[in-house]
Amino acid sequence: MYELEPAALFAHERVFDNPEAVERMERMLDAMGVSRADVPVVGLEDLPQVIEAAGATEEIATEERIGGGHGRVRQGYFDMPGDPVIVFNTFVWDESERLPQPRQLRNPHARRLQNHFCGVGEDFAFSQRELLTPNRHFVCQGGWGVHTVSGCVHKCAYCGNGFVVNLMLDIEDFCRHLAAMFERRPEQLLYRYDLYSDVLAFEPEYGASETLARCFAEHGKYLLLYTRSDNVRWLADLSYREHVPINWTLCMDGQVRQSEPGTPSLQRRIEAMRFCQREGFPVRAGFSPIIPIADWREQTTQMLELLFDRVTPEVLRGWVLAMMEASEFERIFDVNAMDQDFMRRMRETADELAGLRHAPFPLGVRAEIYAHYIEEARRISPDTPFALCSEHPDLWEMLADRLMMKPDDMFCCCGGLSIPAGGERITDR
Repeated sequence: MYELEPAALFAHERVFDNPEAVERMERMLDAMGVSRADVPVVGLEDLPQVIEAAGATEEIATEERIGGGHGRVRQGYFDMPGDPVIVFNTFVWDESERLPQPRQLRNPHARRLQNHFCGVGEDFAFSQRELLTPNRHFVCQGGWGVHTVSGCVHKCAYCGNGFVVNLMLDIEDFCRHLAAMFERRPEQLLYRYDLYSDVLAFEPEYGASETLARCFAEHGKYLLLYTRSDNVRWLADLSYREHVPINWTLCMDGQVRQSEPGTPSLQRRIEAMRFCQREGFPVRAGFSPIIPIADWREQTTQMLELLFDRVTPEVLRGWVLAMMEASEFERIFDVNAMDQDFMRRMRETADELAGLRHAPFPLGVRAEIYAHYIEEARRISPDTPFALCSEHPDLWEMLADRLMMKPDDMFCCCGGLSIPAGGERITDR
């Protein structure tokens, strides 16, 4: 585990009904140097106390933040010096055992926590984006994701997953529901874990990755670990690694320094990739989100050269920052440290793009950024496919002559059909 010092720790009373969950919690507490006796046991009536300890109060959820942030209260608005509150919890699979929501909460962090206290099951465990959905307003291979954690410790300015980490501890029960879900949905082969957190920060004490890897391998599926962590040495002992591809989100050095406090450096992430590739894991790299700092072209080239000097990723993907309006971008980031031409074009189109998925940058800016990434990646490693992530269909048309793949025939980092070695059909064309 990371060396964490949470602002507070709580254990939901449900945890103590499950011996495996208690054992998992105690392993994590031992790693943090915390006695079980020092962790308050809480229920729904204690929710206001937990929200207060997390700092996820209603007054910070202003319309300006929620609206411009497309429903998110991002960490970049606040000084986040310490680690977030941690809540140990379990799923409530039987809907009849869940409690009604006692309050209407504007703050999305508090609202998620209330959901977890009242009880969640498959509605939280599985994010249900279908495969190859026609007429979607952005291009994505799709596929369900799986979740056992909500909340992250990395404090990235653009992220809305801070303040509180809710850890579901009944992973063995979760695997039984996974098995049933696999039976219902035989068509999907790969599942991303975990978009709501960075689970590697809590391993190996959490033990979810090992338990899930076994479950996925037994059912012929692939568990994609989705991370920016360098806490990977424990993976040398993980079985079923051929069923566990790992995707790292990489960012330019300047971007890491400006907006990703608490995350490993670019160099440490790439070394983590190198270690895992040597250990036999399929590795992938996503540039996400791409924020156009002033010297982004030079730093992008340096990043790609370092990556391919150390690692041979199966596939690359790019995602220019989106789902954020120009007004929020200007409040969260140091705009003087950005590409000033892009800032001008962002401001000129702010009203036009307000509320759209690909805000704050117009398509021309996004295309210019992607073109540089694709061209430099092709120069260094001509056979490595590059995918655009959840991007506007017009961009695929604008960049069609540079991409190896088509929107309806993708191989990407986390699509539900993009299994290890699946990119060979793309590069063989």
